[in-house]
Amino acid sequence: MQVLTLERQQYFLSTVSRTFALTIPLLPKEVEDWVGNSYLLCRITDTIEDAVYLDKELKKIHMQKFASFLSSPIGLEQWTSEICELVRSSSNEHENELMAAIPEVVGRYYSYPAEIQHILRHTVTIMAKGMSQIERWAKIDCLDEVDHYCYSVAGVVGELLISLFAEHSQAMKKNLDSQLPYAVTFGEALQLTNILKDVWDDLKRGVTWLPIQNTDPDRDAKVQEYISIAYGHCLQAMEFIKRMPVLQIGIRHFCLLTNAMAILTLRNIQANPGFKDSSEIKITRAEVKKLYYFYKYFGWCNFAIDFMTKRCSGSSLKPIIRSCEEIHKKVSFWK
Repeated sequence: MQVLTLERQQYFLSTVSRTFALTIPLLPKEVEDWVGNSYLLCRITDTIEDAVYLDKELKKIHMQKFASFLSSPIGLEQWTSEICELVRSSSNEHENELMAAIPEVVGRYYSYPAEIQHILRHTVTIMAKGMSQIERWAKIDCLDEVDHYCYSVAGVVGELLISLFAEHSQAMKKNLDSQLPYAVTFGEALQLTNILKDVWDDLKRGVTWLPIQNTDPDRDAKVQEYISIAYGHCLQAMEFIKRMPVLQIGIRHFCLLTNAMAILTLRNIQANPGFKDSSEIKITRAEVKKLYYFYKYFGWCNFAIDFMTKRCSGSSLKPIIRSCEEIHKKVSFWK
């Protein structure tokens, strides 16, 4: 079986996700490898789910089929040819290139120790199961359903990350169970921010992930409520990061930069709630660069983290704080 090289793995990350291509290299080398591969596995699953010309039942079949190849790769190359044809017209050039490299991506997955394979396989299986509930996500009508959807596509990724970090750090492994609820909150913070940021792009595809209609007379108030919910998750995620061992500066840096960029994005959305294109609320390269170097040198210091969190938040963002444990108990399939 062909094995994707680290160079090609980084190349694919740079073409399908600029944000994670920036943050994943901050991690310790072995964790960088595991997380990079896991992102590509999740992105492949997401590409199948996003295929607009593929009917619902076929999406379910192929997402679950892909997950099954992480238990046994028999028939993977033949299936890759089939799925590439099915998603080609719905996917962009870079996604199609990644789909054609599925055997290599899976080959790298099989090069990892059994416990790492289990964590990645468990994540993709949960994600495929969640994404397969297409009819359910087509009619999200309350916050409870938003929580379940966000878990399926991002909360489980939070559990993936903390589980991989725990395989690298014995200090983190000791506290793994108590940190899983906060990991789910970290994932939901990022997903809710992306939903709010990409609302118009999603509408062009005929989908919406929040119980808000553009014709609602109180639309702006509902959007503000979800901004506050997402911001509350971001603040809880910062507390989660501050509990990480100070010596794990690469892991802290990765999480801090990702979370702080979400806070800046939420601040921009709140300042411009009537935006019509995500480019209008995009954070600048200068802002990202400032965060990158601040956390590089001060990410070990919780007082510095608090300072920058307040700086990113400004004075207008107001959090809605919810129970991480209750959300985790409600949505998680990890254990």
